[in-house]
Amino acid sequence: MISPVSNTLKAGPPVDLGDRLLDAGVLTEPQLELARREQKRRGVALGKVLVDLAMVSPERVSGFLADQVSTAYVDVARQALDNTVVELIPRDVAREHRVLPVSQVDGTLTVAMADPCDIRAIDRVHQLTGLRVEVVAATERDIMDRLDGLETQAEDIQEAIDRIIEEREREAEIFGPQGADLAEIAEASESDSPIVSVVSQVIKRAVEKGASDIHFEPEERLMRIRFRVDGVLQPDILIPKSIMPLVSARLKVMAELDVSENRLPQDGRASVMVGRRTYHLRVSCLPTAFGESVVLRILSSSGQALGLANLGMAPDIEQSLRHTIQHPYGVMIVTGPTGSGKSTTLYAVLREVNSAEQSIFTLEDPIEYRMQGVRQTQIREDVGLTFGAGLRSLLRQDPDVMLIGETRDTETAQLMVRAALTGHLVFTTLHTNDAPGAIPRLLDMGVEPFLLPDSLIAVLAQRLVRRLCVHCREEVSDPEKVFEELHLTAPDDQELQLWRPVGCAHCNRTGYRGRQGIFEMMLLDGRFHDPIVHRAGAPEYARLAREGGMRTMFQDGIRQSILGVTTVQEVLRVTRCAAG
Repeated sequence: MISPVSNTLKAGPPVDLGDRLLDAGVLTEPQLELARREQKRRGVALGKVLVDLAMVSPERVSGFLADQVSTAYVDVARQALDNTVVELIPRDVAREHRVLPVSQVDGTLTVAMADPCDIRAIDRVHQLTGLRVEVVAATERDIMDRLDGLETQAEDIQEAIDRIIEEREREAEIFGPQGADLAEIAEASESDSPIVSVVSQVIKRAVEKGASDIHFEPEERLMRIRFRVDGVLQPDILIPKSIMPLVSARLKVMAELDVSENRLPQDGRASVMVGRRTYHLRVSCLPTAFGESVVLRILSSSGQALGLANLGMAPDIEQSLRHTIQHPYGVMIVTGPTGSGKSTTLYAVLREVNSAEQSIFTLEDPIEYRMQGVRQTQIREDVGLTFGAGLRSLLRQDPDVMLIGETRDTETAQLMVRAALTGHLVFTTLHTNDAPGAIPRLLDMGVEPFLLPDSLIAVLAQRLVRRLCVHCREEVSDPEKVFEELHLTAPDDQELQLWRPVGCAHCNRTGYRGRQGIFEMMLLDGRFHDPIVHRAGAPEYARLAREGGMRTMFQDGIRQSILGVTTVQEVLRVTRCAAG
């Protein structure tokens, strides 16, 4: 007889979830006592109570539940699914038991469960499929979102577009060539206007694909929609020219922009619900030759902040960073272009320093993650709450640690440095190409040279490279030839082993899935004092940093390539470096 459950669940007796979270320092005794009282009152699982009370993130609860039964936690929000496997469990059963089929291999069905201890649900899956069941843990929210999203197909969007075209033709007969008022159509409810459904489904489709940006690109005869996934634009659906103005108008209404203005650039914000998550959108409209180009940046307000150990840093860089953030005061800067993961790194840093003994504040634009125990403020320049104004007020709130989302003007830079000199630990971001370039940038912004050496403690620069898909990557037979063809010098302190992308269903045939940071860490010491005071250029700081043991981002990328995380070509793409 086939055992319904694989050996991964045959661990010892589980320890109470609340006690595990308490022992790990995630919860305090008063918090656990409150949660248990609420659990008793509501009659639901303790994990759900903790999430509802915002004491613990859903991902943290799922991780502990996974440990409890000695199984893995998976992020099903970005998990590639095989439709034939998904259909093994009827949709109503999957919803009832909060279970999502993930894969099937050699008679074993792997399912993601919100409660991996639910033996009744495991038995039901076994009875329905006749397969051995391998259980992994995932958040209930992500499981239900994926079940909801299985019906979101490009065909549904095309059907809505066809309905819009038919309606426009009828309106042209009634109202003339101009049709009905764009604003009225764009503001209609989803039941009244298929254009709302089209835009909503495009956004939902982008979220399900893990896109960071949506590009609505007008051309002479159509509007092209592309998603930026893992840093690379991927084509999606095409919108007929006849409904391009409706799409632009709908996006403007969502962002509370002027629908009638199509001659000037406009920027706005919107919030949408996709499944059970709220996503914030930065909306940018730009007039072009064939219509308005609209780009949406997608930000999740309920995403999971990673820990330092999950960022993929080299052990020596991670150790240096951990040492840096233990300083009682000073400025630590993370640099890189937009979308390079700076905020993710800083949130990981905040998680490390967050404690009941610390007073932590942030100034952000926008707030990308909600963190328990951290007081977060949204910048609103329209009412005068700039980074500079917010920082002045924040200093009167008795902070120990401050995160300044971006240092973008002279006032913020000067206040930040003075805050560090008066005993505060400050984390911030800056747009420079590398770590050494941060010092000249701060001096150009008006920071006094004699103040900077005593306040700046470290600069971390980073980029994101695409990760090779672990399901289909192939080893390169002659790695030395790859370096020769790219006119690069292979490192002589590591055994050469490279991999290449292939493409499969798990990675949408791209060969890559997800992204990974590459880093360079510049630690400042007494050798930097005189060059800073005399306003030396970035090359001098780079020389001093390399003498102190700093590896460049390119060198760190080569390290990742040899480990099989990415490719040398991908490292070159993001660093634009021709030499190690």
